[in-house]
Amino acid sequence: MTENFDDELARMDELEEQADSALFEALSLDDPIKGLTLRHHPTVQSGSTLQSVIDILRNEKVGCVMVEKDNQIIGVMTERDFLLRAIAKGLDMTAVTIDDYMTKNPEILHPDDPISYALNKMHVFGIRHIPIIEESGAIRGLISVKDIIAHIGNYFGEEIVNLPPEPTRKALDRPEGG
Repeated sequence: MTENFDDELARMDELEEQADSALFEALSLDDPIKGLTLRHHPTVQSGSTLQSVIDILRNEKVGCVMVEKDNQIIGVMTERDFLLRAIAKGLDMTAVTIDDYMTKNPEILHPDDPISYALNKMHVFGIRHIPIIEESGAIRGLISVKDIIAHIGNYFGEEIVNLPPEPTRKALDRPEGG
């Protein structure tokens, strides 16, 4: 009997050592942003046409691009910027550049800032993307709401995975918009 128990304990220890899955990484909201795995978000140069940026958003399946000039971030262009500032005006997307339609001087964070700072800025300013900039001014990346949701999903992975099913709810057969 104790032999089986010892084997089970040894197997549990072995599984714990091998656990490199995100579900086993318990991070907190006080951890620095640099601890997150951020998705790729492209950077475009100032002066890019609206159409070229739309193509990047569509092809790379992202909701935002960072705009740089002289290796410094000068703005971001989001799907919301397109909808509210450009498309409604009936502009020629192949001739007009992003410089007049992007969000200039966006809120930024540093890699050592806590994840909770990102959540707070997103809530206070009503934004979904924040560039991450090194102290030197170099662009490190971009944090999005999806990155934070993935982090929270990993942090509460066991609770989420073990939620009881609700048979009255039907799963969506396709991704929902928004």
